[in-house]
Amino acid sequence: MLKEWLKKYYLLFVIIAVIAAVFALANFQPAKNLANACQMGFESLNLTPIAVISGAAVDAINPCALSILILLMASALISNDKKRALKTGLAFIAAIYLAYFVMGIGVLTVIRSYTLSFSSLFYKVVGAVALIFGLLNIKDYFWYGKGILMEVPLRWRPKMQKLILEVTSPWGAFVIGLVVSLFLLPCLSGPYAIILAMLAAKKTFAKALLYMVVYNIVFILPMTAVALFIYFGLPAEKAEAWRKEKLRLLHLIAGVILIGLGVVILGGWL
Repeated sequence: MLKEWLKKYYLLFVIIAVIAAVFALANFQPAKNLANACQMGFESLNLTPIAVISGAAVDAINPCALSILILLMASALISNDKKRALKTGLAFIAAIYLAYFVMGIGVLTVIRSYTLSFSSLFYKVVGAVALIFGLLNIKDYFWYGKGILMEVPLRWRPKMQKLILEVTSPWGAFVIGLVVSLFLLPCLSGPYAIILAMLAAKKTFAKALLYMVVYNIVFILPMTAVALFIYFGLPAEKAEAWRKEKLRLLHLIAGVILIGLGVVILGGWL
């Protein structure tokens, strides 16, 4: 009994132990001296691209957007027109990209307007939020469906599925993609908001826009790959079965990446 319990939850204990060790070392004087000695080395590195790509990867592997795309293409494939299904999927992906880029510009503008006067404190808050989101994703690996779920709220899903099943053309998929972006905000906004806050605090507006372009390209890559796989013969049912099978693992990977971002931000290494 004890052995099975330890086997089931040992990874959670390891993650908690690593986080505790990081904070303990951060307050240990020799560790502080070592960090100060290495500060110039960290400053010479530009870790922003790594952070942006890591945050985008968390969004990219999130099961929410993938499930909607698979459902949309499965609906389009009922007519056995693969080209139309591909166009429908790509139109949906383009809408998601456009919506999140535009929303990102809005969020970035607001953050820069209201937080620059206390950017140092705000930056620490961003790191703490990254840790919290990371732990919530790891919670979804061990206790999926309990407490706060880092996905689209269950009560929203029937309405969202109804909208998707009404799509009859690529243009319809584009419009639905814009609408569905609002449903996806609770699911995807965490990593994006963290990266936008980091860019607002550390980069000029022009550079932040360039990083946003990269972020959203990385974000849509898995969706684009899934659309192409389905077009070239992968049954939508198999794609959905794989998503469900890997659902908890995807949450775990997202959680570990977010915790890493949080530690790096709070440690002042970014």
